[in-house]
Amino acid sequence: MRPGLPTLLRDTVAWVGGWLIMFRQAGVFFDPPPHPNDTALYVAGILIGAPGLLQLWQARSGGAASTAASLPEAPLPASSESSPGASSGAE
Repeated sequence: MRPGLPTLLRDTVAWVGGWLIMFRQAGVFFDPPPHPNDTALYVAGILIGAPGLLQLWQARSGGAASTAASLPEAPLPASSESSPGASSGAE
């Protein structure tokens, strides 16, 4: 199924906007800034779609380290054969 026109326009504007932010911070086609902004570079990379950049930004800013670390552990199913203190009921 093909994406609709609003989705296509949104994704195109985000991608082009990300590259414009990146070029501006790098001084390509623009005057270079006196101090490059790390946050602007992270936002640009996220808009462009760089894999893993959102997790890197969260780790540097003190946000959630990873989604796997924040998930609660699922309890293991208890079966009478593998449980060491389970009684069989026939005593």
